Amino acid sequence: MYDILLIEDEKTIQRELKILLEKYGYHVTTTDDFENVVSFAFSKSPHLILLDLNLPVFDGYHICREIRKQSQTPIIVVTSRDSDIDELLSMNLGADDFITKPYHTQILLARIAAILNRTYHNESSNVISF
Repeated sequence: MYDILLIEDEKTIQRELKILLEKYGYHVTTTDDFENVVSFAFSKSPHLILLDLNLPVFDGYHICREIRKQSQTPIIVVTSRDSDIDELLSMNLGADDFITKPYHTQILLARIAAILNRTYHNESSNVISF
């Protein structure tokens, strides 16, 4: 089971996305402490982070940059910002993908699965059975 950290301040979106992801077998952690969200992310060691850009205290750009300084955990930006500049800046700061709201849930799920498969597909090959 993959752990996903959802960094989203809009309660309705947070709740609906958590329910959707859990329905598809993911373990989802959320936070309301946006002042300490970077240290929270490190403490949880998720397999993937879903990150909104419009957040209180620190924006998603800052959070993405700070996480990238110490971690290669995949980050998908999920935001209502839809300009090319937002996407370019997100990718340049280390995001692995960029999805605009409103999104098609099956496409979001496919992108999550693709990144997780690409990132963790060799983990089981390191296990030796006797």
